[in-house]
Amino acid sequence: MFVAMPVAATVSDNTAMFGFFCFTMWLAGIDTATGYCESLVTNIIDQTYMARWKSATLVCLSGLVLSLLFTSNWGWVLFDMVDHYVTNYVIIAIGLCQCISVGWLFERHSTAVRSEEHRKSLRSMALFYWFPVVVINFYSTFGFP
Repeated sequence: MFVAMPVAATVSDNTAMFGFFCFTMWLAGIDTATGYCESLVTNIIDQTYMARWKSATLVCLSGLVLSLLFTSNWGWVLFDMVDHYVTNYVIIAIGLCQCISVGWLFERHSTAVRSEEHRKSLRSMALFYWFPVVVINFYSTFGFP
């Protein structure tokens, strides 16, 4: 998008389109950052009963310090490493854990006590679905260059 939109704006002689694109990306960035910060602030408040302004200050200053690491001379290398590990390992693991927890473990006990067939279906799903998903996911992540 960051390559196609400027080219499209230049080719069509419509610079307002590029300005609108930049504005919407700026709004999306602010919205995303607010969501990230607010979720951390809420969790800190729930665990420590810290004042909201103190928690928000802690989260924002921590984000500032971590962001400063990416502005150094080796910031591009650090960015490339973080991008590689997050997209190739962390997101896959989190997605798999969410699928397992929602699709298999959520209300597992109440499903299993309904009948013997329900219990067998949960075992079959573990053997024929979740085991291959984990194995194929592991192989596709580490097996290909």
